[in-house]
Amino acid sequence: MKKINSLIWKLLPAQLALHGSFKILAFKQGQWRSIKNSMAEDAQGNPIPWYTYPAIEYLNSFNFSQCDVFEFGSGNSSLYWASRCRTLISVEDSKEWYEEINRKKSANQTLINRSSEAGYIGALLEIDNSFDIIIIDGNYRLACSNAALEKITNEGMIVLDNSDRLIEKECAKLFRENGFIQIDFSGFGPINGYCWTTSIFLKSTKLFGENFFGPNPIGGLNN
Repeated sequence: MKKINSLIWKLLPAQLALHGSFKILAFKQGQWRSIKNSMAEDAQGNPIPWYTYPAIEYLNSFNFSQCDVFEFGSGNSSLYWASRCRTLISVEDSKEWYEEINRKKSANQTLINRSSEAGYIGALLEIDNSFDIIIIDGNYRLACSNAALEKITNEGMIVLDNSDRLIEKECAKLFRENGFIQIDFSGFGPINGYCWTTSIFLKSTKLFGENFFGPNPIGGLNN
C-alpha cells in the first residue's frame, strides 16, 4: 500500500497538469462546445474561424478595424472577420452554404456565390481595389494564391489554412518566392480531433505598431 500511495503522489503533479491542459482546450478555448455543435465557435458561443487556436490568438492581437478583407470561402470565419474589419467580401461556391451565411451576414459584408473555378477566382480579380488581408480557406487554393498576389497590398497579410497539406505547401512556396515571410501556427483548433497548421504571410511590419496588442493566450497565467 505504501508503494501504491507513493506512486500516486509521484504521478499526481502530472495528472493535475493534464487535467489543467484538458480544461483549457475543452472549455476555455471552447473545443468541446465546437465539437458538440459542429460549429467553429469559442467558449462563449461567438463565431471564430476554423483555423488553429494559435493562429486565432495571433489574429486577435491585431486591430483590423481599418482593413479591407477578401475571403475565399465563407462560414463562421466571415462573421468573425466582419466584426473586426472595415469591409469584408467573401466568395462561396456552395449555394446551400451561401444561403446559410447570407442570412447571418453583417452590414459591412458582401457575399458572392460563384460555382465555377473561373467565377470563383474572378470574384477577386474583377474588383478594382486591393485588399489589406486576403484569406484562402476554400476551393481552388493554388489559383486563389496566384490571384491573391495580384490583389494584396504591399503591407498586407495573407492567411492560408491547412498549410501542412500538399497543395497548400505549393501555395506557401509561391508566397515565399514572391517575398513573403511565412509564419506557421500549428496545433488544435475548433471541431477537429487532430492538429493542423494555419499560416500567415507578411512582407511588411506596417500592421504592427499601435495596431498590434501582443499575445494574451487563453489559459495563460494572465488569462
